[in-house]
Amino acid sequence: MMTNPQIHPCRVRGVQLYEMPCVMDEVRGNLTVGQTPDGLPFVPQRYFITYGIPEGQTRGQHAHKCCTQFLVCAHGQCHVRVDDGTAQEDIHLDRPTLGVLVPPLVWAEEDRHSPDSALLVLASQPYEPDDYIRDYDEFLTMIRRTTTRP
Repeated sequence: MMTNPQIHPCRVRGVQLYEMPCVMDEVRGNLTVGQTPDGLPFVPQRYFITYGIPEGQTRGQHAHKCCTQFLVCAHGQCHVRVDDGTAQEDIHLDRPTLGVLVPPLVWAEEDRHSPDSALLVLASQPYEPDDYIRDYDEFLTMIRRTTTRP
């Protein structure tokens, strides 16, 4: 029987942790699942997997203007640092039943990858280069503009 995930807020605006349902089976192996509309926050339009990350390297280091992402470390472990320009949080992804929702206008970096890590990223939109904010100072300026509008 599948159940919906347990969703927990973070200190960073809009970021949520998802404890995904898990079916434990000592004979056949375990299964974790997420489905739309109840188990995942959006219908993915794209996915990618980062793996084979050399020790000490950082991935991500950007925010999106419109795209939402859902990250799950399907194998191994890594850390995801999220930042909304005011609050930051470091999330340790160490099991395939834990996911993190990263909404638009949240800076995200992934580091401290174990040698066997495979980070699955589901994206709400197809790849669009203009959606990326790759400069942290530009990100902060954009955040200030959006939060000070009348």
